[in-house]
Amino acid sequence: MLTILLMDLSQIAVDIPTLKLCLSVVGGLLALSMVRILFLLRSNARLRESTAKMEQQVLNQQQALLSVRSDSNAWRGDLQRMFDSFRAEFSKRLDESEQRYQNIQQRSEIISKPAKPFAMSTPSMPPSFAMARDEEPEDKSVLPVPALNIS
Repeated sequence: MLTILLMDLSQIAVDIPTLKLCLSVVGGLLALSMVRILFLLRSNARLRESTAKMEQQVLNQQQALLSVRSDSNAWRGDLQRMFDSFRAEFSKRLDESEQRYQNIQQRSEIISKPAKPFAMSTPSMPPSFAMARDEEPEDKSVLPVPALNIS
């Protein structure tokens, strides 16, 4: 096939109008390719600019994200410190109230213990008074106050 093309090319008469026509076709294709290259260069420049803007936006968003993350971490740390201080304070108060409760329990046990050895060693008390004292209930609970009827 290549040989046929070469033969055909050799048989073409080299005349000036044919050469001008070929030259104008090649020149037109060259001009079109140059115009296309210029358009591609312009679009490439616009793409570079938009890429630079996008990269800048990404950097700004990343900085904003990091600042929000650091703010939230600082806020979380503050809340954790406040929670720890409240927990320590209320733990201390709970320990103090338990200690007070234990002291009150010990005092009430000391007070509520019957003094039988002491009562038997003192014969000066009349036996009727001692009996009345033994008959009293040891549980002296406080009765609830009746609710007020508001109508």
